[in-house]
Amino acid sequence: MNIFNFYTSKKHLKQFEMKIAELLNNEFPEFKKVIEISNLSGIHFTVKPQGIYLNRSYSPKVFEEIRRNHNTSFHLNGILVFEKKSKKHIPLKLHYFHNSLTSINIDDPKNFHRNFDLNNIKIEEIEIGYLKIQNSDKEIVLKVLKNSNEEKLNLLDVENAFEIEIDEKLFYTILDMEDGNYIAVDKQGKVYRLNHDHKERVIKIAENPNDFFKIYNGQKSELENIMNE
Repeated sequence: MNIFNFYTSKKHLKQFEMKIAELLNNEFPEFKKVIEISNLSGIHFTVKPQGIYLNRSYSPKVFEEIRRNHNTSFHLNGILVFEKKSKKHIPLKLHYFHNSLTSINIDDPKNFHRNFDLNNIKIEEIEIGYLKIQNSDKEIVLKVLKNSNEEKLNLLDVENAFEIEIDEKLFYTILDMEDGNYIAVDKQGKVYRLNHDHKERVIKIAENPNDFFKIYNGQKSELENIMNE
């Protein structure tokens, strides 16, 4: 008999994460939303610190939504789980990234489901400790737009910039045109419209940022025709 069959599994952690999401649905409805659109693809047992790390996977379109609407990282305190040996509810240290459970700090992580009743969870006063997320894609965009003044940068969505790969080419979003469509730049500074529903998903619309600002002055409606060309 394989002893690994007795270790805490993805099934146990899916159950645990969903239970927390249901208990906190009024405060954090986004937890259930992310569970519904993503997939728990794997788990790892860590040594220092002891705990469980959860891997999630997303379709490309879902990942765009995650980066746009769930770009958070924080510690969640106030979750207590019933420990079978002590017959007490014990507070756990949980970390969330993109509004999904990413890690649990716990002794003897391989036996998490044996040591605790994962259905017996209490909520005390919830405390959130937000962590700063370093957006490396934003830094790339700012480098590309280095000759654009602050007034022009304020017309764009640089803070939420992220990388998109299409046909093995990399693009970095600068405007969210909604419905999964974007205005983006490449590392050479060329500007493109990305339309995932169009037969030509990528079309260059400006040779450089300065040329782009000749056709865009802050009103996205000005770009509607370009997005559908």
